[in-house]
Amino acid sequence: MEPVAFVLNAEYPQRTTFLQFPGKTACFSGHREDALPLGETVVGYAATDLLKTLLAGCIEQAVQDGYRYFLDGLAEGVDLWAADDLIYRKQHGTEVLHLIAVEPCLHYLESRRSGRAAMLHYVEHCEAVITIPYQGKFSFLRRNDYMLEHSWRLICVIHKTSGGTAYTLKRAIQERKEIACISMENRDLLFQFAMHFLETGEKVPQTAAERFAYYHGHPERLRLCQSLLKRYAKW
Repeated sequence: MEPVAFVLNAEYPQRTTFLQFPGKTACFSGHREDALPLGETVVGYAATDLLKTLLAGCIEQAVQDGYRYFLDGLAEGVDLWAADDLIYRKQHGTEVLHLIAVEPCLHYLESRRSGRAAMLHYVEHCEAVITIPYQGKFSFLRRNDYMLEHSWRLICVIHKTSGGTAYTLKRAIQERKEIACISMENRDLLFQFAMHFLETGEKVPQTAAERFAYYHGHPERLRLCQSLLKRYAKW
């Protein structure tokens, strides 16, 4: 196989060092937004906002656990949501975080018709873009393989048992990686999270800034997030 290619952001004078710290590196996997059951509200709250807040909790936990490097495929849906929160944390948090994009083939991001502008916007905040040699119909799986092989924790959102996310989660289990998985197979997960906001009267965060503020300095909220994910885990 041809070696992967690095394209560096001109704002960063040195090549990213994440390869030296796999134990501090996490990666993301998840479905596109239209492949997730988010078309309705949950006791009056937007399902998308609830899910993004749970994802932000996984990122907060990873940062607290010492993860500083994050590999992101920058695909529509979960990947871009994660990138949004990470970029805000990079700019407003106290930790030094590193965001690295991984594309499944050369010029993938530039060639996308749907979501292209958002992808390219996020790339501007990445230290590097790593390009996987073209593997035909297996290109996305090889991209996921690369991210998992260079990470110690997988952060994922899963709804179905087929596809790239299911494949990546299965590999992570086999390789005994750390896993932070938001399983959408059971809608009770979002219902229980929504009930928390209903009972407390708190507003569900809707932006990266609000999600950061929701968890930052409130360990009880992070414990709630982790408890729910553990309760509804499916692996």
